[in-house]
Amino acid sequence: MIEIDPQRLLLEGMESGTFPDLEPWSLAREYVRERAQGTAYENAVVRLWHSPGGLFYEFKEFPAAFYARLGPVSGEYLSESEAKELVWEALAMAKEHADLNMFYTPYLMQSDQDFYMAYTLDQERVERGEARYALPLFMRLQNEGSLTVLMRLEGEYLRFKLPKGQPVLRGLRA
Repeated sequence: MIEIDPQRLLLEGMESGTFPDLEPWSLAREYVRERAQGTAYENAVVRLWHSPGGLFYEFKEFPAAFYARLGPVSGEYLSESEAKELVWEALAMAKEHADLNMFYTPYLMQSDQDFYMAYTLDQERVERGEARYALPLFMRLQNEGSLTVLMRLEGEYLRFKLPKGQPVLRGLRA
């Protein structure tokens, strides 16, 4: 399995005001994106590609915010009520320990109404934006054991629950 997840670097960069250099990951990123090609999904916030052997998503307005995984991946469609239940559970988990990103509008982070983020950096809990029970266009929930991705499509919701692996790209150069 290969997992490329620069979220921690992006969060650190957001806190410090210095954008991280993701160029060393570009070759691996493109390789995983190519291998994950299969069914494509898109909404106002993200593009996502999924095949039985991989998953790749990137933010349309900020492609440096991406996630890539090679390895067995399967998703499932959720009803609106199932998606609401997942969002409520995610918000409860975020108050405790999980890292949560939710984007409600295509404007990403222009106002506090557009997003909600909760994460821990350097032993400090950070919350940004406004937590709402509305269904987001995109949600990412990460805890110690798994990563859950929820994407709103036209009238349905797509969820991927991925067991966390060891990121393999620290120090890898393109």
